Amino acid sequence: MLESLIRTAFVDDCLNIMNASEDICEVFKEVSTTHRTFAQFGSLTRSDDQIATELLARYRDDWESHRTVKEEVGFRSAPLVPKTEAESSLALALGWIAHRTARAHLTPESAEAGLYQDAELFRKRYVGGSGISREELTELFSVMQQRFFIEMHTFVPDVDDIEGWFDRLDEMMREWEGHMAQLASAVVAPDSEKGQRNVDTLKIYDEEDALIRMAETIRSGVRPSQGEIEAALSAEPRSKYARGLNQAINSLRRANAFFIGSSDLRSFNEFLAV
Repeated sequence: MLESLIRTAFVDDCLNIMNASEDICEVFKEVSTTHRTFAQFGSLTRSDDQIATELLARYRDDWESHRTVKEEVGFRSAPLVPKTEAESSLALALGWIAHRTARAHLTPESAEAGLYQDAELFRKRYVGGSGISREELTELFSVMQQRFFIEMHTFVPDVDDIEGWFDRLDEMMREWEGHMAQLASAVVAPDSEKGQRNVDTLKIYDEEDALIRMAETIRSGVRPSQGEIEAALSAEPRSKYARGLNQAINSLRRANAFFIGSSDLRSFNEFLAV
């Protein structure tokens, strides 16, 4: 199953807003920036997993001792940068917190809903009034796929079942190509009835939401003040995406308080249980 574009973008927005905040420790900012791909791997864990609590508790007391031994690790689209297990694991924990909220607010009711919600975000965030055609967008996705496989240099085949491995790889590629072709159509030439049913009625994404505007500001390279961040968090969200951002950033702040010793494990676990 392909990961949702809208939830992936959501996690990036959460971490970007967190990193722009003055009340977040530098450790969180560093690992979530340098090891962003590991943070996105938080989508691979269950929402009821205790991975975040376990990792935060493990590393918070003596962080520097856990990051002394560097190891060169590079894979897929992750840059080849010095990493330690502690740094990548902590990034994973932060990603889990954000993905957990994304699942609660942005899990589609059907494959069609997921497709149209991804298309809505892609259109508003990346296409705008560019006038790109469905064929051009499909070609772009194909180029992205080729680049992905070139960069995925740690791809290890199943040597005990090489023919089966190729069959599964071919099946995965066909699934990806089919999905991206559908996405291109939904972006450029959406069915208005499906868009209304799966996006508009559900109030998935509203560009006028203060937190969504804040996320866009940060992506454009402008660093907001702490006052502007607080104002965006205080504004009443109108879409599921913005409500999720508000909740996720609050959760990351609670994680930060636990990590720096301002709150205890019991308080953090009670917060996550809500």
